[in-house]
Amino acid sequence: MNAVTLDVVGGPVQVEEVDLEQPHEGEVLVKMGASGVCHSDQHSITGQHPADLPCVVGHEGAGEVVAVGSGVSSVKVGDHVALNWQPNCGNCFYCDRSEHALCREVTNRVWSGYMADGTSRISRDGKPLLHYSGVSTWADHMVVDQACCEVIPDEVPYEVAAIIGCAVATGVGAAIYRGQVSPDHRVVVVGAGGVGLSAIMGASMAGAKQIIAVDQALEKELMARELGATDFILSSDRDVEKVLEMTEGRGADVVIEAIGVPRLQQIWLDGVRPGGNLVLVGVPSVEDDSTFGSANLIRMQKTITGSYFSATDTGKAIRDLCEVYLEGLLPIDRLISRRVRINEIQEALNWMLTGKEGRIVITFD
Repeated sequence: MNAVTLDVVGGPVQVEEVDLEQPHEGEVLVKMGASGVCHSDQHSITGQHPADLPCVVGHEGAGEVVAVGSGVSSVKVGDHVALNWQPNCGNCFYCDRSEHALCREVTNRVWSGYMADGTSRISRDGKPLLHYSGVSTWADHMVVDQACCEVIPDEVPYEVAAIIGCAVATGVGAAIYRGQVSPDHRVVVVGAGGVGLSAIMGASMAGAKQIIAVDQALEKELMARELGATDFILSSDRDVEKVLEMTEGRGADVVIEAIGVPRLQQIWLDGVRPGGNLVLVGVPSVEDDSTFGSANLIRMQKTITGSYFSATDTGKAIRDLCEVYLEGLLPIDRLISRRVRINEIQEALNWMLTGKEGRIVITFD
């Protein structure tokens, strides 16, 4: 099969033919229909978020089940599936408290780089390649654990289902579940990339009366407005000041920082109104720290909230987002700004890094 491999930190990635075994017990072979190009994949390439190497990269994907191993009961051949890189067990301490996003009972296994029996299904010249995030979606076919497969309606395009599986679920989850955006809220979304634009869609779906998008690329304004933003600020050193001017001097009810830059996380606390909520969904490097003045935080009764992936049951989030897409309530297809073939992956990464794209997707035959 054709796949994108990463051998060393810093790359480059390369497209090459590798070998893929048939699925073992509890495993599923998926013919990939589409895969998203995400900053998290780039972070693995650069080492900002280290991955076990060598591996096949990619974690946003959707396709058709073409074979199943013994003991598979959740999917069948012919099903359309979105791949879930953070499945939950449903019965641990966190799942019992509806904190499914914190479950690691299944994730620790699928993130190990190996399948349940401790071996990989991918190899090159007889040597194993690891499964990135358990799903390795930058390949035309992939074997995954059945726990990573969420059956989706056939009417949902693969490219839409693929990006639901990370960017969309993450942004919408930050707005709905962690930001708890409501119709009377004024919301600021900092960073109009895939996650930020999805947070805008989530805030719009929640009925927020004002949604202010902030980005350094003027090209993002049209897309942000199409997805629900009421206002757009071209980023400068006066961003927080402008938000205060637009909110009668109080600040926003909810600010969602979707880039993962500690400096921005720190300054945007000042853009939150007293009693408001700063939601951090962009993930900085593990080596970076953010510092907040606690006196202001305490006296103004502000809240800083972390938000990871869907911030809820990931499987249910994928299914629910597919349904609201079909109902016309979430224009996910407008988030896609460019489509590429797998042999254009380096160009796709370069385009993503310009900061001018929405979501780039790899499409397969």
